[in-house]
Amino acid sequence: MAVVLRWGQSAYETDEDLALEEAAAQSLGLALRRAPDARTVPDLTGIDALVVTSKCRVDAQVLGRFGGSLVLTTTSGWDHIDHEAAAAEGIEVGRCPLARRDAVVEHSLGSLLSLPRRLPALEARARSGRWARAELPELAPVGLADAPVLVVGLGVIGRLVATQLACLGVEVWGADPAGVPEGVRSVDLDEALPEVGAVTLHCCLSATSRGLFDADRIARMRRGAVLVNTARGDILDPVAAARAVEEGALGGFACDVFPEEPYPGLAELAAVPGVRLTPHASGYTVGLGRRVAEGVAEGLRAWVEGRPQPYRVT
Repeated sequence: MAVVLRWGQSAYETDEDLALEEAAAQSLGLALRRAPDARTVPDLTGIDALVVTSKCRVDAQVLGRFGGSLVLTTTSGWDHIDHEAAAAEGIEVGRCPLARRDAVVEHSLGSLLSLPRRLPALEARARSGRWARAELPELAPVGLADAPVLVVGLGVIGRLVATQLACLGVEVWGADPAGVPEGVRSVDLDEALPEVGAVTLHCCLSATSRGLFDADRIARMRRGAVLVNTARGDILDPVAAARAVEEGALGGFACDVFPEEPYPGLAELAAVPGVRLTPHASGYTVGLGRRVAEGVAEGLRAWVEGRPQPYRVT
């Protein structure tokens, strides 16, 4: 009987969620073991498949001790896994993006709808007791469809964001080295930035995307445009983005992921009117643990049946 090790347990995962995962594994003829502490590398002897959370660092050293053929992460992102080292060892890497996809899309759309209308800035004024109706011309609220929206990264989440934006009558531009779906205008990132009214980030963290939106690139954006990051913290400099809002260069900035989490400068950045910050919360809605269990079951089923992972990391 093949053995699956579940390494790590996220705070949102209940015992009932893990029981669903274990039942699914057993229905596939697999034995499932648990190692809840993500900080300690467990004994990998005799383990055929490894299911991990984002807190587990699956580096080359860990992979060298792993004699199995599958690493499956419960997350959408995979920067905690050295997938190049895994490929060198002949180990397949899969992920579970559907568990969080709809929640992240909704969170991103909420920011894209509220920031151009300057709602965070208006809410900040209301909290201070200011009736800011006379300030509307200065704040210059705009409609989301008044200018193209640039989606950076057109994977599982970015594609659905693009689809939903199109339903709202938005002209969608896309930047992704892997290509963009039909209905999205493929553009060069730097050439597009001065033209679009909003940028939403959905790319994975890689050597080419790390630091992609630094102060220089943010400065290339159209004045009054808004910037949303629900992808990975190391893609963007949140201090530079908040400063651009404070100086009036950007019309708004929403960030859910940070270079360091918990982020030490949270209060300082959140004090800037027009900045909306959330604590890596975009992927969470009630029932996430169950959806993760379903994603894990789907990945394990493909592995047992000898099929490629439905969401394979390459």
